[in-house]
Amino acid sequence: MKMNKTKVFGIAVLAAVLIIVIIALLFMKYNSKKSINAVAQNITIGSVAPNYDFIIGNGSIVNLSAYRGHPVVLWFVATWCSSCAQGNEAINQNYRFFEQHGIKIIELELYKDLGYSGPPITGFIDSYAPSAYSNGVLIPALAGYNMTTAYDPKAYLDIYYLISKNGTVLYINGSPELTLGQLEKAINSTGN
Repeated sequence: MKMNKTKVFGIAVLAAVLIIVIIALLFMKYNSKKSINAVAQNITIGSVAPNYDFIIGNGSIVNLSAYRGHPVVLWFVATWCSSCAQGNEAINQNYRFFEQHGIKIIELELYKDLGYSGPPITGFIDSYAPSAYSNGVLIPALAGYNMTTAYDPKAYLDIYYLISKNGTVLYINGSPELTLGQLEKAINSTGN
């Protein structure tokens, strides 16, 4: 079976286009990982928390800078995560501590729930921390891709950042159900 020159040329062009697309995708992937790691390495205790937009439970888009003047905890969760559910229960039992210190906990569902399906963030919080949620201590939110990769480049579950009134990162940890006492100690030591 003979192929005519036009078909051979068409196959060659298609192969060349596919190779170019693959090279471009690999290049973009390499560069995006490089920039993600550069941002993540800058989020340390004492650094200024990077500003990103996120969507809060009522659908409004908010920038982290809107919380300047108030200490906050940014807590990154997946709504299918059992330790995140337990963290909500621990915060619910101790929400008055955060209320007394004027601290809002912005509970951010990681971008697309890290690829797995879970309940909506608002329902998740309301199920496990109804008092903290109804009293305004826990604020449900959705993190976009850039915020997720900046604050959680290794896709850890249950990571949080205590951020001061001026936007400086004061404390970093994870799993509030296990570290809530340490977080409260960090809050007390900073005068918040």
